Amino acid sequence: MPDPVPANVTINFSEMSGVVDLAIRRVSAFYRFGLDELDLRDGGDFQIASKMVYSFWPQQITDEHREEAKREYKAWLVGNCLRELDQFYKLFQDKVWRALELSQLHEETVKVNHALDGSFAKKTNVAAKQEMIAQKLSIESFVEELNSLSLARNCLTHNAGLVRAPNDCNDENRTVLTVKWLGFDVSVTRGGATIKAETMPIDLRALPGEGEAEFVIHYSPRQLSFDAQQKISIPKDVVAELCMFYKVLCDKVMVGLRDEFIKKGIIRP
Repeated sequence: MPDPVPANVTINFSEMSGVVDLAIRRVSAFYRFGLDELDLRDGGDFQIASKMVYSFWPQQITDEHREEAKREYKAWLVGNCLRELDQFYKLFQDKVWRALELSQLHEETVKVNHALDGSFAKKTNVAAKQEMIAQKLSIESFVEELNSLSLARNCLTHNAGLVRAPNDCNDENRTVLTVKWLGFDVSVTRGGATIKAETMPIDLRALPGEGEAEFVIHYSPRQLSFDAQQKISIPKDVVAELCMFYKVLCDKVMVGLRDEFIKKGIIRP
């Protein structure tokens, strides 16, 4: 029997986390391209100019038509932002799972035709995939938050943001959709007094005394609730926090993956 032949596999941590970074950059850019100064734009006559002019609207576009189109466009754009975050995060999860599968082979002898299990990449539920990864890495999963975001994305993508009961709802009675995530809060302390920063930059004149102040950044649970048959509306500051939420999830997974590799002796502390 021939001696085993060593095989080296390169796992690029930066490339893995870069998938989520790319999604966040795309969302922030597309959101700004789409909504900046939207209220100042009227869309003209809504015709699509080509070799011929195609018109699908009445000759007279009313203010009501324009406002309704803007509302629908905002919902459509936010839905695509959530889809983008979800889709790219799933690609990140697939890369992490492949790295975990490869780590199981460290210093093991396998057949030349050994193949990794491809079933994980075929799963479509990002929360279920996150739970599997979290169990492997002994980290918090945030399954409830991810499930709620998937429901909101599906509602915005497939039903123009109108909440369907029970399909889009996640309360006990399946009549309310509550979207959950983690946001950042900043508190500032000086002279024994603490204030919560609502906007940036922080006005330190509200604090007693002078000199240095202590800043503390921490995560806080956030949520938005929508009744059945209510339109989902996600404001700009929430979209920004959702981008950061996915970044935080990614960072936590990468820390857990690095710890796992150190424990297996694959990389040095």
